[in-house]
Amino acid sequence: MAPELKGLLEQVNKLPTLPAVALRVIELGEDPYAGVGEITDVVANDPALSAKLLKSANSPLYAMRRQVDNLRQAISVLGFNAALTLALSFSLAPKHDAGPLDKQAYWRRSLLAAVGARMLAEQLGFQDAAKCFMGALLQDIGMLVLEKAYPEDYTEILAEASDHAALVLAERGRFGFDHAAVGAALLENWRLPECACKAVATSHGISTENVEQVSETLRCVYLSGLLADRWIHPECSDVLSARFAEQTSLLFGVDAETCDAILQRMEESLPHYAELFEVDLVIDSDRAVGLIDEAREVLMLRNLRALQEMSEYKQRNVMLESRNRQLEERSYIDPLTGLLNRARLGQMLEQEFHSAIAGGWPLSLGFIDLDHFKRINDTYGHQVGDRVLIDVSRLLQEKVRQADIAARYGGEEFVLVFPGTSQDKAYELLERLRKAIASDVLRMDDVEISITASIGLATFPGSLEHVECNSPEELIRAADRALYAAKREGRNRTVIYHRSSS
Repeated sequence: MAPELKGLLEQVNKLPTLPAVALRVIELGEDPYAGVGEITDVVANDPALSAKLLKSANSPLYAMRRQVDNLRQAISVLGFNAALTLALSFSLAPKHDAGPLDKQAYWRRSLLAAVGARMLAEQLGFQDAAKCFMGALLQDIGMLVLEKAYPEDYTEILAEASDHAALVLAERGRFGFDHAAVGAALLENWRLPECACKAVATSHGISTENVEQVSETLRCVYLSGLLADRWIHPECSDVLSARFAEQTSLLFGVDAETCDAILQRMEESLPHYAELFEVDLVIDSDRAVGLIDEAREVLMLRNLRALQEMSEYKQRNVMLESRNRQLEERSYIDPLTGLLNRARLGQMLEQEFHSAIAGGWPLSLGFIDLDHFKRINDTYGHQVGDRVLIDVSRLLQEKVRQADIAARYGGEEFVLVFPGTSQDKAYELLERLRKAIASDVLRMDDVEISITASIGLATFPGSLEHVECNSPEELIRAADRALYAAKREGRNRTVIYHRSSS
């Protein structure tokens, strides 16, 4: 950190502080082992933030056909990365104090840049859309420091600057540095990840020499400022759009059609983000109303959802590949099926059980046993039996949701855990899986092999009062009893645990 910037931060009595929730959210984003359960535990301590994530999950951006009614479900619907970026955005909104800086205009530009960075990263197929979002969201935070350090000078600069570029030049002329340099120093002071500090530091300019050596995140954050200015100054939209296309072509080598697609995606998404963050992101009110009406059309909702799912699918694949490698090294993966093993299941079920108690939401568990599996081993050999186990495991991974947990319990037994899921919904999911297993045919050496499954379901309702399944072990035991009731009733069925089924 430059000495003059360090001195500046030391002389300001009330530096902007990073909320505890935001700091923990950023730490989770850097943790390869963090998952939905961890972010749920963090957000659950902030009622206002919890309410906003529930609103997000039920918004048209996610186009759900059923109402999401608890935080665990909300974060499952949003997905890990989306929940992280939304939680960070909500927790960093500035307070509207009496300083010279227009906080609403500041926050509006920050959100426009963050949305633009994400749209750009997703359109170009980059994996770090969440990091791009965070860097863009924080790129102007140095302005909050400058207004406190130099209130009189900064009042004059803000009044004279006609746009953001003019503001940056005025800051450099008056202080010898701009708010990007100050913001990067502040993030370093907060001990934020190095990539966030670099993204903020270079948000006002990137050298086009050896551009391939500059990370995609830094380039996206720089371009996000151009995207934000294009919506802040609609009277110059044509000129600013051309400027964005020129710079995007230089930094990424993309054509004009791709740039137009990015602008179109952002224009379609902004009304929803405006409603979500309760900030007017589109200045032209008549145009905003028209966009909101159009955005509510079913076709556009489906398109938005499809784009989001494609991005999340790519991110999820990369994240899962990384996590699987790390879990394998720590002996968390069953080597035959690729599912979690019994030891890891026990750890994760313990965590989810405590989260369900703290959050008051249901936790359902399905115990699966393949019918007459011994006959397959005896008739065709253990190699064929292994192929059947692998095939069934593939179906489990395809049918469960991102936040659900699939594990091999042992032999031909499997366990599925459904956090935040009611008994009725879990039964519906398990029945869908059972039918998929029964209809699947494994073809080997001119032999067709089919198998069925018996499933037991038990649900912890989220409260320890008057509940028999009052521990993870009891929940597994109850599902196991229901499984054997399914066997007694003729197999190839799902049975819900009741006392009478034990």
